[in-house]
Amino acid sequence: MSEKYNKTLHEKEAFWFQRRAFLEKAGYELRPKFNLDFVGPKRHGDEHTVQHPRKHIMDAERISDGQQVMLKWVSRKAHPCEVDVGCFFSSPTLSGSSKNHCVPILEVLQDPRDDDKEIIVMPRLIRFDEPIFDTVGEVIDCWRQIFEGVQFMHDNYVAHRDISLLNILQDPTKLYPRGFHPVNYCFNPTNDGLAYSITRTECWPRYYLIDFGLSRRYDPSKGPPLERVSPGGSLNPPEYSSTTECNPFPADIWCLGSLLKRHFLGSDPKQHMPLQFLKPLVEDMTNKNPASRPTIGEVIQRFNKQCENLTQWQLRKPGQPMDMNGWIDQIFRRLKNTIKSVPALPFVPTLPMRQLNPRMRSFYTKTPRNSMDSEKSRKKSM
Repeated sequence: MSEKYNKTLHEKEAFWFQRRAFLEKAGYELRPKFNLDFVGPKRHGDEHTVQHPRKHIMDAERISDGQQVMLKWVSRKAHPCEVDVGCFFSSPTLSGSSKNHCVPILEVLQDPRDDDKEIIVMPRLIRFDEPIFDTVGEVIDCWRQIFEGVQFMHDNYVAHRDISLLNILQDPTKLYPRGFHPVNYCFNPTNDGLAYSITRTECWPRYYLIDFGLSRRYDPSKGPPLERVSPGGSLNPPEYSSTTECNPFPADIWCLGSLLKRHFLGSDPKQHMPLQFLKPLVEDMTNKNPASRPTIGEVIQRFNKQCENLTQWQLRKPGQPMDMNGWIDQIFRRLKNTIKSVPALPFVPTLPMRQLNPRMRSFYTKTPRNSMDSEKSRKKSM
């Protein structure tokens, strides 16, 4: 490509600048600062100076309809299954399921300069925990969807293997009705003021699981999977420190429980945390023995049972600790929503959970080397 790098950009954005023309031809437009002749303000904090924290991520707009999207380049050598797993859950057979919370893959582009790289196109999503949760009901709906999404993956014999705070996102379309900045999404589109947002109770956003770089699909006919440990983010189950191979499904359960424990249960008894009633469940999810952890289906059963006894008033209580001003505002919203009979939870029909037979439960919980029966099946599959 003959275009020289635009020096107003940061070096880590060079990848995207060099592919600007290719992306436009494919139907995706980058922000104006990626144009060769762009001259913009250079003060720190200006809209054009902020960059995504990771160089393989970039925002764009789909030219045909203006949809806001995110682009991500993926190395086949480094993450050979990421595109395949993402496309599997975006296939016509699975994409229509309401239980599917895997981020939709809108398109996959072959990088024009590197045969090893592919560029996946996804809807523009944001972190699942910002802005803060206004009510307990909002937190419960969030985790109901997260659990549902992991169950959908596990039901299709796929372990995520990298569940973390940064790999759970939400659709902000209704949450930020006036738009937001693609990098600093707490700010408005021009990055010169806070973005206007409404509460989740007013729009009930959908939550998604992302980043399938470590995800793998397994064959249940071969018995419980035995997989080499691949540490992901900051959440690594205890078995990762004591073995080089393990069953990845209970590892997913541990990561979910650890996230709940760290961010929604807390260790300070003086600090209000909304989900203390889930502590027994979370303790079982983070059991040091992988075989003693519940399956994701059992997690959902217990979660639903413990949530169904909460009153409307309990569901409307603050979802996270707030300062005095936030707490007072929350009381007024609570009273207003109560008077207007605004639902404290969205209506979701409850369906009977299927019970796993012993063989399938073993598939999701056991480690082959700890089971004589599954050890034989593992040797046959090698």
